Amino acid sequence: MIKMNLGVEEAARLMSTKSKMNPHGKKITPQFVRLGLQQKALPIGSATLNPGGTYTYYISPKLFQEFTGIKLTDDYFEYTEKDIKKENIEATNSEHSL
Repeated sequence: MIKMNLGVEEAARLMSTKSKMNPHGKKITPQFVRLGLQQKALPIGSATLNPGGTYTYYISPKLFQEFTGIKLTDDYFEYTEKDIKKENIEATNSEHSL
């Protein structure tokens, strides 16, 4: 299975490394990425406002690489069965904790 979306947390972590977008390696926060997507200031994806007032974020790996100059390898996006099971368990646990 191929991962088609880069998460906000992961994008912020990667953007905090030295790159053409961030030559000094300053810390980029997930909130910076969220606001950048909401305000269309970061051309790496989109933010969709849901009826409940929350946002859903999509970060395109292709647009992310083009904008930041940070290359993502193909194996970065490969999920293993173990990863999928772990995500399902974490999603189930977080639903029960609400």
